[in-house]
Amino acid sequence: MTGENAMKREVLIVGGGPGGRVSYMMLRNMGFDDAALVVNEEPTVICSLPYSIGRNLIPEGPEKVVVDLSKPDKLPPDTMKDVILGEVTRIDMESHRALVEGKSGRREIVFEKLILAPGALPWIPPVKGVLGDGGSEGTWVWYGKERVRRSRLASNIYSLRGAQDARSLDSFAEKAGKAVVVGTGAIGLEIVEALVERGLAVTVLEALPHVTSALDSDIAAHLEQRLVERGVTVGKGAVLAEVTSEGVTLENGTSIEADGIIFATGVRPNAELAREAGIRVERGIVVDETMRTSHPDVFAVGDAAQITDGPTGTPVLPLIGTLAMRQALVAVSQILGRPMTMAPATPWGVSKTLGLHWASVGWTEEAAAAIDLAVMGLTLPYNTHEPYMAQNRQGLWKLVTATGKDAARGIVPGQIVGFQAVMEGKSPLFLAERFLDVITRRETVMDLAGHYFIHSPAHNDVNDPYLQILFMAQKLFAGN
Repeated sequence: MTGENAMKREVLIVGGGPGGRVSYMMLRNMGFDDAALVVNEEPTVICSLPYSIGRNLIPEGPEKVVVDLSKPDKLPPDTMKDVILGEVTRIDMESHRALVEGKSGRREIVFEKLILAPGALPWIPPVKGVLGDGGSEGTWVWYGKERVRRSRLASNIYSLRGAQDARSLDSFAEKAGKAVVVGTGAIGLEIVEALVERGLAVTVLEALPHVTSALDSDIAAHLEQRLVERGVTVGKGAVLAEVTSEGVTLENGTSIEADGIIFATGVRPNAELAREAGIRVERGIVVDETMRTSHPDVFAVGDAAQITDGPTGTPVLPLIGTLAMRQALVAVSQILGRPMTMAPATPWGVSKTLGLHWASVGWTEEAAAAIDLAVMGLTLPYNTHEPYMAQNRQGLWKLVTATGKDAARGIVPGQIVGFQAVMEGKSPLFLAERFLDVITRRETVMDLAGHYFIHSPAHNDVNDPYLQILFMAQKLFAGN
């Protein structure tokens, strides 16, 4: 890349998701006005996309969650002067140049600092029949280990990551009668709820022995029960063999009719651009606590950034939009000479499935076993209000705690590495936030003695759940 008429900007931001937008916003808010933001599709509030299809919480539909950069809410009113519509196809760190390709042609940008916020792409397992005869348009998805354009997918295959995905799925819900949803993470279950609300007959398939890997089987069983109660057919241990125009066939020979198949089988980092530029990539783009990559002039934020897990020190990909915003603040502060670092983090999630609320923070027992971390679960029944109150509903807490010392990871007996909750009629959001702090600060069960409990009859049960957990822990960990 040696174009003489290249655009020159001190900071180039690649990606229009939460991390990229907030990076740009923070630069401008701090008085910096020499940045370019490359966007390859309409930005959206990604986590709200399923609700725009269900039309319950967002009656106006998908268009309501599309971020119009020309009419920004929190961005500067002249944002569009710095927005480049296109896709960065190559980065040369030796010359600090990026090649952008779009409908208006190709252009080069010379930069001093680079913020990578390329996000993650939907991952679809390499199943026969998923690919059709389409061309090479649209954004990318992972098909197994191969990146393909969305236009390559068969006409009855859907995923949900961007604005056009939401429009397509919304149109599908308007005319279809039966759907198969593959995958039971938060997005998958929220899609199930959306399609049930639109009146479709839904089958949800999960390759694991229980729904959602964010929960252990004992907590996930409550979600499974709710799905069945609402008429959803749940297939566990279900592995796809083929997709056809009539539906899907499983490896065990079972055929399921469907007008469309929605893959909610997770995402993978869109880190190929960084890898090709010589930046260190493992599961994602490797960053330190300042969000700096292996190249001193390059920062990475958002779903493509691999961070160190707070409670265990293990490399993780949190895939959380609000975390991407914090990371953007840290990266921009470094660039502007106002150093700050990223506080320890761990993956978390809070969602609602057909009226049943659930939350997960940190590590499940099953995930801990996969990294040879010895843990046990402490489970506690939980009332949302005092038992004699009409609005009381029952729920369940679960703490995942280390059972022994792990010197390599700095883990001590009784350290809380995970939290899960499921409850009816009340969000566990405040609990998840509290335990997120507990877990990332590497506190133990006995440390809960320092977390005080506020009671209000209109809001919660008089029984202090922290005391109840402490009673359980006394026999197990008090001597450590």
